[in-house]
Amino acid sequence: MSKTDQTFKGNISSKYAKKQVFKTVIGYFLFYASWMIITFWLVYFFEPTFLYEWFLWIMIYSVVLPFVVVLLSAMWYYNRYVKMFSFEILDNDIILQHGVFNRVRATIPYSRIQNINITNGVFDRMYKIYTVKIETAGSSAAAASAKSGVARPEGYIPGLIDPNIIEEKIKERLTKYSAIPSGLEDKIFKPEELAFDNFISYILSKMREGEYLQTTIKEMREKVQITAANLAEKVGVPLQTIKYLEEGKYNPSLALAYRIAEVLQCKIEELFKLV
Repeated sequence: MSKTDQTFKGNISSKYAKKQVFKTVIGYFLFYASWMIITFWLVYFFEPTFLYEWFLWIMIYSVVLPFVVVLLSAMWYYNRYVKMFSFEILDNDIILQHGVFNRVRATIPYSRIQNINITNGVFDRMYKIYTVKIETAGSSAAAASAKSGVARPEGYIPGLIDPNIIEEKIKERLTKYSAIPSGLEDKIFKPEELAFDNFISYILSKMREGEYLQTTIKEMREKVQITAANLAEKVGVPLQTIKYLEEGKYNPSLALAYRIAEVLQCKIEELFKLV
């Protein structure tokens, strides 16, 4: 539910309440009702004088009535939880509001967001809903939930029908947040700080140009019986430069090409050829 281009607000689906109530019922029968039933059956099995009437009343008071109370409590709590849960995706942060007894308002700046996960568990698939988990750096909420036995990220949005919309909205704002505003490049990156990068870029471009250059320096040098070291010394460059030139890995300047041709007593056109 989009309000404006700058704000995206929404609530979670009522299917989340149905899922949680269903999980509560399953847990009740697995961990409480089943234990009570088995206990009374064992008593009945080993006690011949056990009366059916007493057994029936005990089951009603110890199993059925507690189940009704648990069911109604769960239905009220989770329906209330759904109504009280809301989220708002703003330009600078995300705001979550939730809580039945204790109202919580959490503000998550985009600078703290590290990852966005979309989960779809077994019970979620039954009700066709998803959970978006926004992992943040230094989350106190996650630490508190871990102490309570439930490890949840600070940005926890359950019961979503279409989580992709939220993920896209958050990523759009993350991209906008991380982008450098126009006109600030010269203030953030000073020219002197880029000098070294420009120098390296120039060197690499010169070496890449050599990929299209074919040379006969080695042949002409051997023809006049001059070693690579002597040639480097005569033209005033390191020996490695001569080796790069002979291997075609470097495109020399016009001045260097002229000096090499002068030492080798040939024309520049005889030393270099573009392929």
